[in-house]
Amino acid sequence: MEIVELPCEEHHQILDVHIAGSSYPPFVLSFKNLTYDVKVSTKSGFPFRWKKPNVSSGNTTKSLLRGISGEAKEGETMAILGASGSGKSTLIDALANRISKQSLKGSITLNGEVLDSDVLKVISAYVMQDDLLFPMLTVEETLMFSAEFRLPRSVSKSKKKARVQALIDQLGLRNAAKTVIGDEGHRGVSGGERRRVSIGIDIIHDPILLFLDEPTSGLDSTSAFMVVKVLQRIAESGSVVIMSIHQPSSRILGLIDRLIILSQGRTLYSGSPSNLPQFFSDFGHPIPNNENPSEFALDLIRELEGTSSGTQILFEFNKSWKASSMDDNGGGDTISNRRYTLPLKDAIAKSISRGKLVFGGNGANHSSSVPSFANPFYIELMVLSKRLLTNSRRMPAKFAVRLGTIIVTGIVLATMFWQLDDSPAGAQERLVGAILYGEIEMGVVPRISSILNSTSPTGGKPDNSSENTSAYSQTTSTNLIFNLDSLVFNMYVK
Repeated sequence: MEIVELPCEEHHQILDVHIAGSSYPPFVLSFKNLTYDVKVSTKSGFPFRWKKPNVSSGNTTKSLLRGISGEAKEGETMAILGASGSGKSTLIDALANRISKQSLKGSITLNGEVLDSDVLKVISAYVMQDDLLFPMLTVEETLMFSAEFRLPRSVSKSKKKARVQALIDQLGLRNAAKTVIGDEGHRGVSGGERRRVSIGIDIIHDPILLFLDEPTSGLDSTSAFMVVKVLQRIAESGSVVIMSIHQPSSRILGLIDRLIILSQGRTLYSGSPSNLPQFFSDFGHPIPNNENPSEFALDLIRELEGTSSGTQILFEFNKSWKASSMDDNGGGDTISNRRYTLPLKDAIAKSISRGKLVFGGNGANHSSSVPSFANPFYIELMVLSKRLLTNSRRMPAKFAVRLGTIIVTGIVLATMFWQLDDSPAGAQERLVGAILYGEIEMGVVPRISSILNSTSPTGGKPDNSSENTSAYSQTTSTNLIFNLDSLVFNMYVK
C-alpha cells in the first residue's frame, strides 16, 4: 500500500475550526500557462473508406485550454464561468489532476511547490455534477457510511459520528437529517438538499482543496444560492474552493471572491466579480442597470464569437486591463509573490492543527503516514455491503423480485443438470447446457429488463394526474412487440 507522508500536529481535532489569527492565507493554489490540446480524428460516414497511400489520416488538434493562468486562495471561492464548451470542466479537471500530465502543459503549484499526485489525492476532494445516491438511506446514514468508508479505523466511531453531525450543521441539513434521499417512487429531500449531501460525501475528511463541477446545475435560484452559501462556509473553514458554474444569479455572484470567464479555452476576464461593471465599461460596453453581470458577459461573448475576429479583442483588452490594474495596486498579488504564502509542509501542519484533514494522525511522531486508501479492501467491502443491504431491505418489492429471480434461475439450472452421468455424453450435455444458459442470460435478460423499465409516453413514470395507467401499459406492450423478434431469436436460433 502506498504511503504519503504529511505533517501532523499532536492535538488533532475532528471538527472543523474557522481561520483565526492569520493575516495571510496559508494556502495559495497557482496555475500558470495551462495548455491542453487533444487530437480529433476526422471520420467518414462510410466505415470502410478507401485511404490513399502517403496521405495523412486527417487528425486535427483542438485546443481545450490555451494559456490559462490564475490563483485561488484559502478562505475564498473561485468560480469558472463560461458557455458550454468553453473549457470550464476541463480546467477543473486539470487543477484536480484528472488530466494526464503528458498532455497538459504549464505549471500547477500549491504555495509555490509542485503538488505531488499522491499528496493531492489525500488533501483534496472532487464533487461531480451528477448526484449518485442511494434513495432509501437517510441523509445522516449516507454521510455516516461515507465516514466509515473514507475515514480510517484509527478514527473512533464516536469521532466519526461527531464529524458527521458537524458536517450536517455545516451543510445546513439539520432539518433533513432523518429524511431519506428519495427517488421517482419515494418522496425524499429536495434537489438542493440532495446536492449538498453529494458535496458532504466528498468532504467528509475535511479537505484542503475542493473542486466542484457545476454544483448548481439543474437547481432553482434559491437552491443554487444555498449550495454556494454552503461552499462559502466551507472556504471560510480553511479550504480552497474552486467550481465551474453556468449563469449564476446576482446573489450568487455576491458570494464569489474570484471569477474567471472562459471562451474557447481562453481567459476573457479574471478578477473579482465586483469589478465586472468597471471592466466592461472600460471595454466600451457598460452593463445596464438591474442586469445580471454574468448574463451580460455571456451574451456579449456570444455576440463576439459570431464576428470574424471573434473574442480576440476582448482577450487582448483583458490582458492590458489586468496589467494596468496591477500597476495601480503597486504590483498586486501575483502568482510569483511568495511572501503571501507559507511553505507547503508548514501550511499543511497548520491546517491540521486547526482540524482539517480528518485522518487520525499520530501525534507522537508529529507526522502521519497516510495511505492512499484510508481502509483495507475487506473494510471497504464490509461497508459497501452493509450500505447496499440497508438500502435493499427498505425496498421489499424490488428485493423480492430479485430473490425470486435467483430462486427460479436455480430451479431451471437444477432441472437442466439433474441426474447427468459422468459419461462423455453427460459431459457434452453439461457443456451444451452451460453454453445455452449463458447465451440466454446475455441475450434475453437485457431485453426483458428494457421492457419492464418502460416509461410513460412523455418520458417518465405514469402520473395519475395527467396520464392513466393504460398509457404506461401501451408503452410496455409496444416495447414487447418490438423486442419480441429478438427474444425469439436469442432463445431458439442461438
